[in-house]
Amino acid sequence: MIFRRAIEPFISLLASIYGGLSSLERNFFMCFPFLVQRPSARVVSIGNLSVGGTGKTPLLIELLDDPLRPAETVVLTRGYKSPWERGFYMLRGEGPHSPGLTDEALLINQSFPRVPVFLGKNRAHTSVMAEKWFRPRLLLLDDGFQYRRLARDIDLVLWDSTMNRDAVRLLPHGRLREPPQRLALADGIVLTRCESSSSGQREFWRKWLESFAPKIPVVETLTVPTGWIDPSGNATCLDNGPKRAVAFAAIACPEPFFRLLEKIGCAVSETRAFRDHHVFKPAEFLPIATIAANACAKLVCTEKDRVKIDAKTAREIGLWTLRTRMTAANGEPVCTALRRLGLLP
Repeated sequence: MIFRRAIEPFISLLASIYGGLSSLERNFFMCFPFLVQRPSARVVSIGNLSVGGTGKTPLLIELLDDPLRPAETVVLTRGYKSPWERGFYMLRGEGPHSPGLTDEALLINQSFPRVPVFLGKNRAHTSVMAEKWFRPRLLLLDDGFQYRRLARDIDLVLWDSTMNRDAVRLLPHGRLREPPQRLALADGIVLTRCESSSSGQREFWRKWLESFAPKIPVVETLTVPTGWIDPSGNATCLDNGPKRAVAFAAIACPEPFFRLLEKIGCAVSETRAFRDHHVFKPAEFLPIATIAANACAKLVCTEKDRVKIDAKTAREIGLWTLRTRMTAANGEPVCTALRRLGLLP
């Protein structure tokens, strides 16, 4: 605590510098619009204001599963920490695919193999390649709110309703990439994980968001469990899933996943949280598989983790996976709620 107080002025200085650089970058591209790539296709960006997971991939999957979505759709993703982050890779079809792909890209490809997924930090460049190769009518820009070099038609910003209020400060003080005033530049705000937050938390965030973005519509969403994937890779209903689990996850915010297991009646005897985007090694499963066996429990993971684990390993360790969907808090599909607010065509 004493050390924290001693370095507080230095952290505050870093946060001020970070905020200044962020504003400078955004203003630079506003002053020089010719540096911004403007695709012919409609661009919908899914992003956030904070570091860490907010539910971007589940929302992206809902947009891809929208029955009114154009067939000619391409996903642009950064490919964070992959070998292609500073290069270029196009993912399409059922594979086999190159090793090292991100869990987001693999999950999207597994769910929608006919949709091209372009990896690469320079998404202005990948948008040009996408239009040249596929002539899409819709480009879905993953993690795009801070990406200045690509113009977009709709900016959707996600906000985690379970986030600690003390974290609402600029990096490195808190979790914010940009000042909260930037929320006013969004076209719509999606309040996520409302099933894991209290009514008081949700009310606080609604008022807080309105104070910074009074004219921006907010859609509250839930993460809803829909079934299981058994160790052999077969889909089954919730009632047929494990009743006791040792759960592990390599996602930014694993706690809501662990709580969701408890909510559906799956007692969690132990949890293991790996760093976000962690690439599993076979030897890592032996200790947690042993813990599960000793506890008469099943190993359980998220869908984003399952796509990084080969089928043979999943069978050998008896791995179960919880399947989920994102829905609007009022029960309607997320895309229906967004369309009703004019945020989707």
